[in-house]
Amino acid sequence: MTVTPRGRPRALPGTRARRSPVVPLRAGIALALALAASSLALAADYFPSGEGVSWTYSSGETQAFSGPRDLDGLAVMVLTHYLDGVPVSEDYLSFTSEGVFTHGTAAGGTLVRYDPPLLVYAAAPLQPGAAWSTTTELGELSITLSAEVLGLRGVQTPAGRFNALQIRQRTLTSTGGRTLLDLFLVPSVGVVRFVTEDGTTIDLIDRTD
Repeated sequence: MTVTPRGRPRALPGTRARRSPVVPLRAGIALALALAASSLALAADYFPSGEGVSWTYSSGETQAFSGPRDLDGLAVMVLTHYLDGVPVSEDYLSFTSEGVFTHGTAAGGTLVRYDPPLLVYAAAPLQPGAAWSTTTELGELSITLSAEVLGLRGVQTPAGRFNALQIRQRTLTSTGGRTLLDLFLVPSVGVVRFVTEDGTTIDLIDRTD
C-alpha cells in the first residue's frame, strides 16, 4: 500500500480500495460516558461513600453517610458526625474522577459553602509522594487545604491491623489560623486512624456497611 500526499490509502493495482470504518458520534459519546462511569465507580470503591456506611472511633465519634442530597442543584453525599449518638455537623461531599471534594459544612443550623470546593483526596489510586492543594473563599477569608501522601504504614487498631496510607493534611486561613492532621487511609475501608498535631491518636473501633 502506498500513501497519497494527503495521507489517504490508495489501492494497489487489481485491488479495490476499502473505506476505513467510521465510529458514529453517538458511539464515541457512549464510550466516553462508560469511561467516566468506570472512573466514578473506582472513586466510590476506593473511597467508601455508600448510603449507611459508618465508622465509629475511640473518641466517641461516629461518622455516617447518607444521600445523595441536593445542594443547590448539586447531588452530594452527606457525612454526618455524631458525638455520643448526637448529630453535631454535616459535610457535603462529591466523588468524581478527579477526586473527592467537599462543598461545604453545616453545624448549629449554619451552612458554610465552599465555592470553589476543596479537594479532600486526589484521584484514586493514591501513591506515596502525591500532593495536592486547593483554596476557597469565604467572603474576605480564604481557606487553603493541602495534603501529601507520606507513605504506607502498618496500623494496629481495635478494628484490626491495616496497611494504611499516611496522609498529612494542612489547613491554612488568610488570618493565620492553621491545623495539621495525619490521616491513615485504607482504600475501600476508610480512615482507620487520626493523629492530631499534639499527638492525640484516634483509632477506628468499628465499621459498618
